[in-house]
Order: sequence, then C-alpha cells, then structure tokens
Amino acid sequence: MITRTTHNLFRFSLWISCWMFVLGWAPTAPHKPSRMPLSARNRGSETTSVVKRLSLAGVSVSPQGFWVIYSVPEEGFWPVQITSTEEDASAATSPEALTILQLISGVDMAGAILPPDILARMSVLQSEQRDDFVSRSIITYVKDSLPKGANYSESHPWFQSRVRLPQVTLDGVQMNPLSLECVSRGIGQFSLTLTEDILKAVCFNYDEVGSETFMAVALALRYKAPIQVTGEVETIDQEELSKTFPLFKSADNLFESSKRVTKSIERGFEYYKLSGAFRIAMERGDQVAAERIQEKLDEFDSLDDLLTLDD
Repeated sequence: MITRTTHNLFRFSLWISCWMFVLGWAPTAPHKPSRMPLSARNRGSETTSVVKRLSLAGVSVSPQGFWVIYSVPEEGFWPVQITSTEEDASAATSPEALTILQLISGVDMAGAILPPDILARMSVLQSEQRDDFVSRSIITYVKDSLPKGANYSESHPWFQSRVRLPQVTLDGVQMNPLSLECVSRGIGQFSLTLTEDILKAVCFNYDEVGSETFMAVALALRYKAPIQVTGEVETIDQEELSKTFPLFKSADNLFESSKRVTKSIERGFEYYKLSGAFRIAMERGDQVAAERIQEKLDEFDSLDDLLTLDD
C-alpha cells in the first residue's frame, strides 16, 4: 500500500516537472506598428482608417523573434513584434515572451521584467519632461518623498525604491501612434508616450525593436485594457498568416491549454494533500482512516486524466 502511494507521488512529480518545462518554453509557437514582417507590406495587405478595437488572435515565434497577432475587425490580422532575439526563433524562451504568455494565461508574476509599479514609474519620468497640470501634480506628489531639490530620474536607485509613487491605472492603449491612456488617482487623466529614454530607464532588457510594443501589450494584458488602432495599419489575411507564421498558436488554444493545466495541477495538489493525510494515519496506526484515504488515492491511481506531453 505504501509502496504504491510512493510510486504515484514519484509519477506525479515527474509529470509536473515535465509540464513546468513545457510551460517554460510555452507554445510551439505566445510594437511598433511600422515594424511588420515583409510579407505584411506586400500584396494582399489591407488598410484601415477608422478607430477599431483589436482582439487577441494568438501568438507565434519566428526567426525574427516573438510576435503577438491581433485581429482587426473586418480587415485581417496584424502582427505585433515583441522581441527581436534568436532566443524566440523556434520556441518562446525570452523573459519578455514568457511574460506575455503568462499574462495571456491570467498569471501576473510582477517580477523584474514587468514590476508592479512600472506604469507609475514611467508616469513620473514623463512628468519630469512636461509642464501641464497633471504632470506638475504628479511631480509635487512624488517630491514630498524625495530629498530636497532632487529629481526622481536623477536620484539614486535606493531613493527611487523608497519614493511614494502615484496610483496609476491604464484605461486603454492607442497603437497608431502608440500611447497609453492612463488615470492617476486623485490627479486626472493623461496620455503616456513610451519614449526611448523612459524605456531605457525601466526596461530589464531594452530592445529598440520590441521594448515599446512589449510594454504596451504587457500592460494592456495586466490591466485588461482595450487596444485600439487609429488610421492606417497593414494587415494580412489567413493564408498570409499561415505562411508567415507557421508556428502560430491561437488564443483559444492558449486559453484551453491553460485551463486544462490549471485543473490538473489543482488535482495534483489534492493528491499530495491526501498522501500527506495517509502518511499521518499510518504513523498513528489508524488503519480505518488509512483505508478510507487509500480509497480516495485509488481514484488517482492511474493518473489517466492528467495532462501528458502529447497534449
């Protein structure tokens, strides 16, 4: 009895380790608006000149890096480049790509790649470069916690980490041209432009090709903010999408995989919990309780309904 339980624990540990590895490189495939694949600029591309709300179609890796693919209503697909690293040539392995995949799955690690206060920090950095009511109000709010006469951007990281930042949320993202529509609690609304200086100051790995779009897409996912395009953008159709991104993985596929993995992990934790109770019962010599727990463990015996790498 004890041997079978221990064997099942080993099997589940192996299974969860394999899935941790799979989730690490994520799909076999999950902006600068002007940075499109060459195929999106040639024949068959379409344009749009009105404000339209984008929906997430999926993600893909490619020799040029990691991409998020959006669907433009009644137009086609709009690829948005997130990274330009060879790390994402055949599998999503860069920190930025993995962060996007986690956010799509509803997991926000809020780590070094996308800290929880990054939107507020960028808002302060922009406010130091502008002279309007909202910017002045933000600077006044921040300076109360800075050394006298000091600026946030010029302060030592030790002081920056202790600054009282404003509470900033994201209402929406405009992609063409790119700007973040933000609200600072108690201060007001404002547009945040992701300039090179700001991105270099906050990005863990600054990439002139993808950092701007990574930040916009990642924050939109974090705050569940809508993404819109205004004016002309170039789109590709389904056939062109398949040719350009053969490793494309749809959003529905990502969502379904995420739900299945979550369900199996939850079931796995239940198995571990019962196994612990079984060991305690055995240590106390409570054979009746041990037998009842074993009956429950037997339901997990085959682990047939847990995900495998083939899924």
